[in-house]
Amino acid sequence: MKKIIAVLLTVATAVTCAFALTACKKTEAKYSVGAQAGTTGELYLKGDEDMAFPGYKNIQGKGYDSIGQAVEDMINGNINCVISDIAPANEIASQKTGAVKVIDIPLSSESYAIGVNKNDSALLSDINGILQTKKPEIDAIIAKYQDESFEPTGIPAGKYDASKSQLVVATNAEFPPFEYTQGSNFVGIDIEIAKLIAEELGQELVIVNMDFDAVVTSVGNNGVDIAIAGLTVKESRKKSVNFTDSYYTDSYQVLIVKADDTTFDNCKTKEDVENILKNK
Repeated sequence: MKKIIAVLLTVATAVTCAFALTACKKTEAKYSVGAQAGTTGELYLKGDEDMAFPGYKNIQGKGYDSIGQAVEDMINGNINCVISDIAPANEIASQKTGAVKVIDIPLSSESYAIGVNKNDSALLSDINGILQTKKPEIDAIIAKYQDESFEPTGIPAGKYDASKSQLVVATNAEFPPFEYTQGSNFVGIDIEIAKLIAEELGQELVIVNMDFDAVVTSVGNNGVDIAIAGLTVKESRKKSVNFTDSYYTDSYQVLIVKADDTTFDNCKTKEDVENILKNK
């Protein structure tokens, strides 16, 4: 009996040691980068054939409902950095001075356009005409949101009514300065462009806020006429909507890092940044 107990103790000790060794074995976590789910930033990390992004298999990408959430998670030490369009990156950096900084080296080149119901070619033509004839007004809208002293006036969401002449717009109000909320109202470059279009069409503006992933696919359903949400034109999205001419052509992806992060400080080019990411 003593012999059996001795054997059992030996086995138990060996198992305990095995577990201890496993627990003590250091596993190195992957370098992690946050992005708003469904955006070009996430596609850049994962890889996307449409946009010729090879992706990064060595990096752990993490999706968030907004860039702001991703940046907060980075500040809290849960991820290493964030990828974002340059305009919202600068907006967030200005709000969190001293906490984060933008590595202003373009990792992509993008244009924004409006997604229109594929079954409404007349609306597509009308909006393209407005984008052309009202270009000075649109440029003025974009310029004023680049002025730090500008204080926007919120625009009510409106309420969908199939019996009325309305322009129903799908957006994701988590993308300043293009679309965000001010109390219960909406503000931003895209919101004001949508208002301008609705006025030119003689229609009432109705804004429907939703997850970014649903913005494009919502067009043509439940009364939604167009999608405007800092949308980069890409082939896969053209399956759901027809895109207008571009109204904004200066967008590109950048990294946001903590203010004390020196990882990318010596980078001068896109290749410099990507070489560091590839070797993380």
